[in-house]
Amino acid sequence: MTATDVIREVETLPRGEKLNVLRHLATTVNGDDAAHRKVIERLLRRLENPDIPEATFRAMEDVEDGRVVDMETALYQKPPWRE
Repeated sequence: MTATDVIREVETLPRGEKLNVLRHLATTVNGDDAAHRKVIERLLRRLENPDIPEATFRAMEDVEDGRVVDMETALYQKPPWRE
């Protein structure tokens, strides 16, 4: 079975079953693929919580990735990643 075949099969599944497939993928990605696991987990988070605005997810991911500064820096300086 090819990846294309798997994708076609997944597309026919109901929403709950698609989420189960994503959960399984998130748990089977090797430790070497931390970036891939992070992408899958973030996608899963969005799919499990469709009522939460996208801006909220982006803010949560900024915090998870360390893209935060204290209030004084935010008010008076450029963030370190923008310099």
